[in-house]
Amino acid sequence: MTHFASGQILDSTNKIRLDGFYQTKADIDKEDNDTTYGFLRFYLDRKVINVTSEGTPNDLKDWFNLKMKDPSLGDYKIRRKKIYFSTTSKAGKVKYKGKIIDQYHLVLKSKSLINGYKSRETYYFVLIPDLK
Repeated sequence: MTHFASGQILDSTNKIRLDGFYQTKADIDKEDNDTTYGFLRFYLDRKVINVTSEGTPNDLKDWFNLKMKDPSLGDYKIRRKKIYFSTTSKAGKVKYKGKIIDQYHLVLKSKSLINGYKSRETYYFVLIPDLK
């Protein structure tokens, strides 16, 4: 783990931030107009969790962690500027692979082994002060 003067915390490769969440742009459902976001959270021990939520990053601050009920959990690997992981929950597994553009942006392709859904998303880093 690396600490910088600005307070940011990075993983051992200095490529992924650990002091917040990575969030997608809003996805607005055409049928019911619900707005959801995809969130990823990375940990120093190479764990990663994901969730889809209608909440803001601050709404997730207290519960989006490894202690949450039934987390969608996996282990990530970084090779140069590429990142690979899958997350598994009670519902099944989703595979991810993509590029680390910089510590604030990830471009990931995902494939759900639950329903076959595929996507390509840009995730934007959101700093969460006092994240536990």
